[in-house]
Amino acid sequence: WGTYECIETCTTKCSWKLGREPVFYCNKYMEPIGLQLDHPLVVKAREENRIEKRDWSEFWTAMSARRAYGQVSKLPNLGFGEIEGHDLKRNLIRRMWRPHQKYRQSSCSAMEDTHGLKAGEYIAFSVRRGDKSEEKFAFTELKHYIDEVQKHLHRFDSFVTDHIVPKIFVATDDCSVMSEFREMRPNWTFVSECDVEDNSKAAAQNGFALRDFKDWGAVAEDAHFTKFFTEIYALTMSKVFIGVGYTNVAWWVYFLRPFRHSFILLDKPKGQPDERVFN
Repeated sequence: WGTYECIETCTTKCSWKLGREPVFYCNKYMEPIGLQLDHPLVVKAREENRIEKRDWSEFWTAMSARRAYGQVSKLPNLGFGEIEGHDLKRNLIRRMWRPHQKYRQSSCSAMEDTHGLKAGEYIAFSVRRGDKSEEKFAFTELKHYIDEVQKHLHRFDSFVTDHIVPKIFVATDDCSVMSEFREMRPNWTFVSECDVEDNSKAAAQNGFALRDFKDWGAVAEDAHFTKFFTEIYALTMSKVFIGVGYTNVAWWVYFLRPFRHSFILLDKPKGQPDERVFN
């Protein structure tokens, strides 16, 4: 219930700052975590001042508090005699990542029926543009995605046996990249939620910008999140993920995936060991 309260408080503030009526987006799109705020146990804990609120900054600098890669924790009350830091994060995120059934079904349908994706048999790109330029990030050139694919084709039986490049799913907030990819490799098969007609109604098709959020209508917002959930699942279940580290989507997908040897960041600093980059 502590997590649930934290989420509700945070989303209320975010909604207010963005100039919209308070809406609990976690409740709207995700299955609830734990107890409601009006549950008797939660009410009693609040009355007895037994709720502890922690600021995120407490866990930012100390690597021990961040459950860093390679760090082993003992959490018997959670059922973990010993568990490695990133395994712990993966376990908890998978418990929390429960979109409402409507979105789980639409994501599965889009992957299987619309795009013809089979888990572990395709490559996924994550391309983030939009307001990231305002944060002084330089967009990774699209040709680097293409170049990276060449390094991983040996992982796919279709290429080893018949020289067939696997299907590539592209998750992006800027749908203009699709024509660029197809021009660079016309013989490759690129699929994306950008190609789905219903997604023409989705907000943030030409680059996500947080400042525009307050202007989204209900239809545009729902279409945006429907597209977004499909992209998260598709990125997670690909055999090879190729993306950039300046988007939170990459890090969320990193912890949803079962391992990291096929998780590629094109903007990873040269010479930096994984332990420094992935913590």
